[in-house]
Amino acid sequence: MVGTVQGSALGFAGGVGVTALAANWPVFALVLLVVVVAVVSWWTTVLGAVLTAVQCWGLYASFVVGDEGHLVPDWAALGVLVVASTVSLSGLVRDPAAPARS
Repeated sequence: MVGTVQGSALGFAGGVGVTALAANWPVFALVLLVVVVAVVSWWTTVLGAVLTAVQCWGLYASFVVGDEGHLVPDWAALGVLVVASTVSLSGLVRDPAAPARS
């Protein structure tokens, strides 16, 4: 597990990469941002996951949906990213020391 700052930084870096790669394809960009949020949320703290979701949403709303960095609030995209981070945080509630049941 990485700390809040490191997780947030990884999420931001991944979000910038996805935004630069897929800015012309909004649906594809959102799917890739969900992957970034899910992966980073799995390995970071709750606050790191939340920051990652908000940062990715900001990048999506500013550079994929928005024009030239102007924020165009896309609440549906924020909802998708928040759900992705919440689902990924389920890894925090599992006890890694507990044996798997067959």
